Amino acid sequence: MPTPVPANARNPLRTFQFRLRMSTSGAGDYVAGVRTVSGLSVSVGAHETWEGGNNLHRYAQPHKVTWEPLVLEQGLALDDSLERWARAVLEFARTGKAPGEPVKRDLFIDVWDAYAHPTAVPAPGGMEARIRSFHVHNAWVSKFHALPKLDAMAGEVALLSLELTHEGWEPVPRPVLSLPATP
Repeated sequence: MPTPVPANARNPLRTFQFRLRMSTSGAGDYVAGVRTVSGLSVSVGAHETWEGGNNLHRYAQPHKVTWEPLVLEQGLALDDSLERWARAVLEFARTGKAPGEPVKRDLFIDVWDAYAHPTAVPAPGGMEARIRSFHVHNAWVSKFHALPKLDAMAGEVALLSLELTHEGWEPVPRPVLSLPATP
């Protein structure tokens, strides 16, 4: 049975209320300064079969699944966890030996509702305020841009960019919201 939607839910969700968690085990650490996450999409190809003697009708079946790469942008700051991950993948590609940092990681993209619990900790709040979460399986850095175009005449924020290849993603079931007991 699907989880019921609370009566006070405000839809649609805003795109700025998200966090990225990296994990090599069950628990994960949030990555600071992630500005954008894009590419959470999948394509399913079709396998076509034509019936003998009938050239007007085809049968199509789902065939090959392609998971699009994820693209992350992070402001250059003190949190260098994404950069260390990219260096670990490069070290593994260069030497074939597993470095100290994991090469493949599971990612969790948590989307929050700013209005779920206005009296709780400031947004994005506790885990109970999480509305949607997506689990990305065995991601690794396939493209890394350490610095953007530097321009002395511009006042833009410096962003590093990563493209992640992965082995698929799935939505994580929403936590069940429990209401306090009334006397």
